[in-house]
Amino acid sequence: MPQIAPQSFKYPLFDIYLDYLKTAFGLSIGLGGLIYGLNNTFSQICFSAILIIFIIFGFHSLRRHRTRVNLDSQQVEITDFKQRKILFKDIENIELRYYGRPVKDKDSDQKPKGVLHLTLKSKEQKLTFDSNLYGFKYLVWSTILFAKECNLPLDPSTIGNMLDIGLDPEGSSEMPDPQTSGI
Repeated sequence: MPQIAPQSFKYPLFDIYLDYLKTAFGLSIGLGGLIYGLNNTFSQICFSAILIIFIIFGFHSLRRHRTRVNLDSQQVEITDFKQRKILFKDIENIELRYYGRPVKDKDSDQKPKGVLHLTLKSKEQKLTFDSNLYGFKYLVWSTILFAKECNLPLDPSTIGNMLDIGLDPEGSSEMPDPQTSGI
């Protein structure tokens, strides 16, 4: 795949710092409720649950902060707490799925209220990327080129989602900007 230039992607820092702020707020509510709240079992369970949820959310934010995705013509590599990579030649399945809530009154200029997930599967590895990643559209475009080169079949849902973000599943789309955030 000679058209794919080596790229490195990460999540937007503003979103990550906003998530850290949300984590701090949630942790302060959970801790404050445990320390200064009513001394009964029900309130302790509620505030402990809030604390646990925001600890998990904080670790998720830290993982996104550390995430780096490296792409070249041979492989996709993701590094967060550990390093995982998948060679393009080993990919057996490509899925592009939309997760979100439906919009009742859809305007033509309204941004979708959801997230796309690109999943690349081989026999040993499964990598998933979400559309908040800088360069997500470039990553999808690269997988389209690979799928076309290797005659890898794409399911109708994946094809529809590729068309929704403005990429031709047959590989005739223009190369998107690799530093554009989201879809």
